[in-house]
Amino acid sequence: VVYAEPITALMPAVPYYYCAIAENAFGMAFGEVVMFVPGATPPVVVTGAASAITATAATIEGTANPNGTEATGWLRYGLTDPGTCDDSFGTRVPGTGGTALGAGTEPAAFTESLTGLEPNQTYFYCAAASNLGGASFGEILSLTTEALPPVITTGAPTVGPMGAVALNGLAHSMGSETSAWF
Repeated sequence: VVYAEPITALMPAVPYYYCAIAENAFGMAFGEVVMFVPGATPPVVVTGAASAITATAATIEGTANPNGTEATGWLRYGLTDPGTCDDSFGTRVPGTGGTALGAGTEPAAFTESLTGLEPNQTYFYCAAASNLGGASFGEILSLTTEALPPVITTGAPTVGPMGAVALNGLAHSMGSETSAWF
């Protein structure tokens, strides 16, 4: 059964904690403790440009105005464009927590270095931050990692009957359109 209890005369920007409680003939049960802050404004988040882009790494950044409440920032990235950013998109960096942004009223910058990326691949990313007023997300931007030349291995020839020879090689395209020849 859903139930609600309106409350009034709360102080703005002050944390409040509550939990739901129910009781029947077999005992009393308590719900999870939840915190809220009336009047707290979520951070204003802007996704920044990517930098230091190589074939396998990049640095992504964002800024967030904590709006006077302690805030934490993080970034998300993935291979598909989600249209809008939220906490279900791609991979979160760092995986848990984030960068402490303070409780100021001016934008604070935060960055994350991505490694292990694939060459010549487009990645989508966004900045995110939260404070006592909730979480906010920046716009989705993209970056494309640099292409690499192919990796080539020359194999031993295959010698058939009557002196027929087949030349052998192996080419790894490294994510780019590749032509190979002898």
